[in-house]
Amino acid sequence: MKDVNNNMKKTLHYIFIALMTMALASCDKFEGDQEEPSFLHIEAIDLVDNPSDSWSPESGFFTYQIDAAQIVLYQEGDDSETILGTFTLPCTVPVLKKGNITSITVTPVIKQNGIASTRISYPFYKAITLNDIPLQIDSLTDLGHLQTQYISRNSMRVVWSEFFEPGPGDLTLDSVVRRLVYITDTVRSGYGCGVVRVNDSTTTVSFWTDTTYHVDINSESYLYLEMDYWSDFDFSVGFNNPTMVGTNNVIKSAMTLYANKDKGWQKIYINMGKLWKWYHFYPDLRFYFTILNNPPHEGSLYIDNIKLLAM
Repeated sequence: MKDVNNNMKKTLHYIFIALMTMALASCDKFEGDQEEPSFLHIEAIDLVDNPSDSWSPESGFFTYQIDAAQIVLYQEGDDSETILGTFTLPCTVPVLKKGNITSITVTPVIKQNGIASTRISYPFYKAITLNDIPLQIDSLTDLGHLQTQYISRNSMRVVWSEFFEPGPGDLTLDSVVRRLVYITDTVRSGYGCGVVRVNDSTTTVSFWTDTTYHVDINSESYLYLEMDYWSDFDFSVGFNNPTMVGTNNVIKSAMTLYANKDKGWQKIYINMGKLWKWYHFYPDLRFYFTILNNPPHEGSLYIDNIKLLAM
């Protein structure tokens, strides 16, 4: 047993020496490299219209919640790009580079399904490329407010939209949804929003699109529902089953959103692709919303600026 202990001590001694040697080698390797960082600052990323596309005259088409950014640098002479990472906005990021940066690519990042842990680079927003950006050691380069746009009409399709603006047209949702107009302290944007009133004797209220919408894109595509909401209730968003199950029209939920009456209007980006896959990419879809009033109480669900995007 004594010999075994001695052998273990020798082995640990050799491992310690090896680790120290590697650490010293690493110090030698980086000796003389830039020690003081430069700094990049991004205050926000704003979504704006692309004049060549002019997606919609509705102001609500451009509501957004871009709360983070992925930053990638390339400096002439580098073997490859440097991925700095993804940062919540506003952010100030240290960079171990100086001089003119050939290009900086900033990609807008959103909370998929409203969840911070599932942030993604939103596929419908353009990446922002900045060229010849100067960096100085121990100095701040402020990029301020950057602007992104939706990708082009050739790449993206608006399958369904409802902005609840006043006018002669009917709503694209079931009649339980009413149009609320010219109430400036309630409407999210423009002049109108949708509202569903619920009393304290009702535990669930379902409403749906007045027709099916044709998606018909391949299984590698993206399908997202964007919406602004302000609700006294939890409510779910999903599809109806395209085929009857017996005599029942079965509804499947993509996700449930929580009541946010104390927070005011919120923007949500819902990934409908997983549920759509469950339907084997059935091309004609009807969208369902179900208010969950438990325990029962009076209140309202406000919704606005709904659009289903496919790519």
